[in-house]
This record gives sequence, C-alpha cells and structure tokens, in this order.
Amino acid sequence: MKYMNFPNLISFSRILVAPVFYFFFISEDPHLMSIACWVFIFAALTDIIDGWSARRLGIVTRYGEFLDPLADKILTLLALIAFVQYDIIPVWMVTIIFIRDLFSTGLRIVALIRHSPIETSRSAKAKTTIEMLFISYILLLIYVKLNFAEIPPITMERLIHSNITYMLALVVTLMALYSQAGYVIRYQSLIKKSKKC
Repeated sequence: MKYMNFPNLISFSRILVAPVFYFFFISEDPHLMSIACWVFIFAALTDIIDGWSARRLGIVTRYGEFLDPLADKILTLLALIAFVQYDIIPVWMVTIIFIRDLFSTGLRIVALIRHSPIETSRSAKAKTTIEMLFISYILLLIYVKLNFAEIPPITMERLIHSNITYMLALVVTLMALYSQAGYVIRYQSLIKKSKKC
C-alpha cells in the first residue's frame, strides 16, 4: 500500500502488538505476563524510531501524523485498562484519559477530512512520554515481582499499589487534561465546524 512506508509500518505494528500485550498481561500466567512487560517496553521504544526515521528519510505524511498518535493511544489505553483490572490505578483516571484520547482522535479525523491536519502539541507529546514511562515503570515492578524470587512478592506489591503509583497516575491524568485544553483553545474554529456537520 502506498501509505505503508517504513515509519508508518512501525506505527502500525504498535497497533497490532497492543492486543497481544493486553491478552498476555491479563492472562495471569507469569510467563506470558513477563513477556507482555517487555512487549510493551519494546513497542514504546518504536515510537521514537518511527518519528526519527520519518524525519530522517524525509517521508513525513499526513497519514503518518495520524497513525503515530493513534497507535500510541491504543497501546497505552490497553495498558491502563489492564492496570484497572488489577486494581493498580482507579477507573476514573483511565476514563478521563480515554475520553480525552477519543476527543483528540475525532478532532484529527475531522481535520484530515477538511485537509487541515492537526500538529501534535508539545504538551500532548509530553503526556504520551510521561504515560509510557509510567506504564513501563509499573511493568518493570511487575516483572521483578514475577521473576526475582529473592525479593519478597509482598514488597513489590506494596510498591505497585503505593501512593507513588497513585500520584504518578494522577500526573498522567492531569497532563491529559492539560494537553486537551490546549487542543480545545487552539482549534476552536475546527470544533465549531465539526458540530455543524
């Protein structure tokens, strides 16, 4: 397909990998959960590769600018939903992030239809980076719990379900709201036009 250049293939691979990560992680099988931890971390690292390669090769496209953040949202949302299932973070935080991501994706679709693509803001990029770092941090704690018998599991459980985890998740949620506010302010005219459709 003409849209599937190298950077876009990497972005698309994150979408394919996301459900694999999710089902491995919620399987409650220690071996599959351990694999899932590294699957996510590797997938998160590809976010750096696709952006860099697109700029390096001079093949930044509108399709890629839409696909890249969409892949990030699918990957991170599935991870956060899994965390809710394990009672690591509260559902209200993930609900806010989900609504925010749904809104921004809808806005991007409208912008593409109107041939005026939306540029990812710095705050949105920061939100995604912090989100992926937070998820990777939790996954590393879970990996240690599953694979290092010399460390008491209860110690890792306390870290995973600690106030630190809650505060980090809160920071991610606030970043989601902040970046969303930026989009609303910046693209007011586009939002008004979309309401008329």
